[in-house]
Amino acid sequence: MMDWKRSFADTKVRDVYDLIVKEPSKVQRSAKIMDVIDQMLMNPTSRKVYVIDVEGNLIGVVNTEMILRLIGYRVGVKENSSMAFVHFLKDTLKEDVEDIMILKVRPVKRETPLTEALKSMIEFHVNDLPVVDDDHKLIGELMSSELFIAAKRLFESP
Repeated sequence: MMDWKRSFADTKVRDVYDLIVKEPSKVQRSAKIMDVIDQMLMNPTSRKVYVIDVEGNLIGVVNTEMILRLIGYRVGVKENSSMAFVHFLKDTLKEDVEDIMILKVRPVKRETPLTEALKSMIEFHVNDLPVVDDDHKLIGELMSSELFIAAKRLFESP
């Protein structure tokens, strides 16, 4: 009988990271928010658009939560508080990706153990991780769904 717990522990990011998302959504640093929305619409399984420089190096990320918040501000869906109004003033006029991208990105590499990627997802409350090569160029995206595929046998009845 196969030891699935051991099998999962031996799995690397390279074994699963492209099962669902074949090509990560990405834009250049100079892109507009509209470009991010277009990328999200073209790749609806992904919840992020990665920001890269001209060499393809990962420099940031824009997630769906940020875009939804900006949409909410533009259509008037907001909380009734002074902090919400401050956020509204701060965010509503933004048009450039550089203004909204998150700089703290925690990438993994193809050789990263899947257990390490899982630990990062849990610790940093993220569902997806960018996959980069040794030169920090974006080559893929590891989605939580891909971890589910690899771990599903852990929950099967004996």
